[in-house]
Amino acid sequence: MNKQNISPLTILRIAMVAGLLIFMILIQVGNKSSKASLESVSQKVFAAADQEGMQESNNRMFQKFYGLDAQDYEGVTLYSPVSNMDAQELLIIKLKDNSQAEAVTEAINARLETQMNSFEGYGIEQYAMLEDHILDVQGNFILYVVNPNAQAADEAFRNSL
Repeated sequence: MNKQNISPLTILRIAMVAGLLIFMILIQVGNKSSKASLESVSQKVFAAADQEGMQESNNRMFQKFYGLDAQDYEGVTLYSPVSNMDAQELLIIKLKDNSQAEAVTEAINARLETQMNSFEGYGIEQYAMLEDHILDVQGNFILYVVNPNAQAADEAFRNSL
């Protein structure tokens, strides 16, 4: 009888393939679209955020801040700062298609960079809040929040989906 020994390299290869398959499955499961309405998600997130210094904004402001057209998405909720001296902002977007997420996150990151450049050097509290921002993509919903209660807003966002 000829016994074949399985080498450690073969075991490692099998483990790597199994790990890759598990990773791919988790990505697919974690990228599910939510049937929640934008209105209900927005209400829960806004209630969890510090609302002082923010006001609801229209699609024109969304276009100005992010360079995106609100009509391209299923829905957009934007709360912007009341004053130019404030950095607080809350944006929730419900995508029509998950493939839109990359373009939206790029636009959000561009906005964040602009804001950080604006507040660098003189708006210490505002700059710190910008550094602690949250950008969370969950399937067909995106949350961007710059707020003292950003963590609570993100938790409300995740729980509302």
